[in-house]
Amino acid sequence: MNSFKAFFKEKGLYLVCLALVLIATVTGVLAVNRVVTSVADLTAARQKALEENSVWNQPDTIVTNPAEDVPVATPAPTQPPSSASPAPSAESSASQPQSSGSAGAGGSGGPAASQGASSTWPVDAEPAAAFSGDELVYNETLGDWRTHNGADYTCQPGSGVQAAVGGTVDGVEQDALWGTVVTVTDADGIAWRYCGLEQAAVAPGDPVARGDILGVLGEIASEAHAGPHLHLECMRQDAYLDPETCKP
Repeated sequence: MNSFKAFFKEKGLYLVCLALVLIATVTGVLAVNRVVTSVADLTAARQKALEENSVWNQPDTIVTNPAEDVPVATPAPTQPPSSASPAPSAESSASQPQSSGSAGAGGSGGPAASQGASSTWPVDAEPAAAFSGDELVYNETLGDWRTHNGADYTCQPGSGVQAAVGGTVDGVEQDALWGTVVTVTDADGIAWRYCGLEQAAVAPGDPVARGDILGVLGEIASEAHAGPHLHLECMRQDAYLDPETCKP
């Protein structure tokens, strides 16, 4: 008995500390167990909620800032009065000196020489659609934006198309989009492409003078929205030029 009392007297403090450590350890383990259980319950609840709501409902985002780099539509030129776009009638032929010898012969088989006329129809008229250079314009027929590489001159189908300048016929070709295309290269090396002919009155290698009939005007499938017209292009070393600035 006395030995127990002596033991507790000497070791009692250590025993109390050990008991406190054990109690703290057990309490900590129980607390950690509760936390782990709570986390597991929350994870299971979240997983169940995600499975029940598998579709992510997010409000649509509306873009309110308009694009700034879209080319602005260029309005189609208004059809000029009949005085600016004369039809190849008898009265207009009488008022156009060069037409008396050529426009009436639009359906003839060979090229007609210039009669010394001071103007050439239709390319001496003001263009209904100008050369656009690097600017994109909307093509209503094809439904896209593109450069307009030539100038358009309004005239009636069947009209005789005269050469704007003299030169040599380099090519006569059929194109699904541009109709019959006659190419004449002048003395300055500029290739003049007359697009939209129904039939040609010249052949490759033929010399032509200003005012000679190149063919009869038809239709242009790629610019059908513009109505009957001649599409005239000028090229030098694969670069497009404005026909209005190339005219003599």
